[in-house]
Amino acid sequence: MMNEKSKSFMDSPEWQEIQDKMELAMLRYEKECEEYWNNLSYDDQLKAFYSVVKRLVKGEIEENRSYRGVLYDVFGFGPEAYGIGMECGLMSLHNSIIPKDEQAEYREWWYEKRGYKMVDKVSVKLKDIENDN
Repeated sequence: MMNEKSKSFMDSPEWQEIQDKMELAMLRYEKECEEYWNNLSYDDQLKAFYSVVKRLVKGEIEENRSYRGVLYDVFGFGPEAYGIGMECGLMSLHNSIIPKDEQAEYREWWYEKRGYKMVDKVSVKLKDIENDN
């Protein structure tokens, strides 16, 4: 659960300003990427398409890697690619490849490994549950 200090910040004008700047930066980046793509020759677009899909198939299907594993190990990117991948839909694509029942099972394992339990689709720290009893 979010503490009062965090909630206060999330409701602040400063946080709204940060969000607005981030959204503007992503819109600019998206525009730059579209311009880049549109300025590639048809042959270069095909090469880019081939290169990306080949790496996606390797990371997602052949090696069954995590989202970060695909970005860092298969594509060779660093942490700066995480948000860009999120913005362009890679996380959604990654999650859609895993069957829903496996996603739920993995999510439960992941949270429990970190001391949380899913309660009504919300993660709750196990020590908080124990303190309530």
